[in-house]
Amino acid sequence: MRQVCWLVLLCLAVSLNSVVLNSVVAQDATTSLAAGVKINKSGIPYAEYDLVEDVVYGHKDGLALTMDVLTPKKDPKRVGLILVSSGSWKSGKSDVAEDEARRRNEDHWAQGLLNGGFTLFVVRHGSGPRYFVPEMVKDMNRSVRFVRSVAKEYGVSPDHLGITSGSSGGHLALMAAVTGDDGNPESKDPLEKVSSKVQCVVAWFPPTDMINWGYPNGYTAIESIRPGLFETMFGKVDNLEERLKEISPFYFVTEKSPPLLLIHGDSDRTVPLQQSMVLKEKYESLKLPVDLIVKEGGGHSGWPGLMEQYAKVWEWFDRYLK
Repeated sequence: MRQVCWLVLLCLAVSLNSVVLNSVVAQDATTSLAAGVKINKSGIPYAEYDLVEDVVYGHKDGLALTMDVLTPKKDPKRVGLILVSSGSWKSGKSDVAEDEARRRNEDHWAQGLLNGGFTLFVVRHGSGPRYFVPEMVKDMNRSVRFVRSVAKEYGVSPDHLGITSGSSGGHLALMAAVTGDDGNPESKDPLEKVSSKVQCVVAWFPPTDMINWGYPNGYTAIESIRPGLFETMFGKVDNLEERLKEISPFYFVTEKSPPLLLIHGDSDRTVPLQQSMVLKEKYESLKLPVDLIVKEGGGHSGWPGLMEQYAKVWEWFDRYLK
């Protein structure tokens, strides 16, 4: 019964409601406290920032791949983090400026990190139905190369970059972290000569092993429960297990993988806690720096008091991005 339950959960996984900076959380507008600190209904202090929008890091089929850069005005650490904007492996941006400002100002993703003094490169990847998950991973690799190439322009070190996100964004952050390379010196594209390695990763409730979803070979019953799911992820589906393995961070971890912090609720009904546990065990088997914070009663995309976890997130990035 428990196994069947986790199969049903994968149906929800593609909805992955924790869309990072791509969702409308639209909580109450920020209000000023007597002490002059702004805070919204979610209890997140508002951090002021300088904004550079729609920085182009590449092109696909004539379409621009873009990111926004947010630099905290107060006590910037001059440390750069790539924040993956993704939900259900879709990424986008509203044409309504007020909506985008609300997301930046009220989502815990941006504000939680800005409050820690980190400069954010909020990256948008190509999305379906035109682009599929393997291509999104390549977009993430390219975004890291780009950020490294322009890091000094934004006052951050190109040699100390972190990456983070949650749910499908956490999955893509992990894939970028475990597939980074030194660049191709023979490439005609100057950007492809730049390293795509990150030095640290923090992933919230991420999918990590698409084959063993909840239990061994848990993927096998998914198509009957959610017809068309794998076509959404891959387009034409051949050699499904091999394709799933190609987008599962678990199978790419090596002795050179960067330090990893995982955060997951034990009541997550979208991505099972097992997904973070197996990745932690893989890291431990290779004696790599890793930690897993398990939130008792925590569901998917967030929980009351979620900001408490950011102290650990800040400490993790501070430790490994010095």
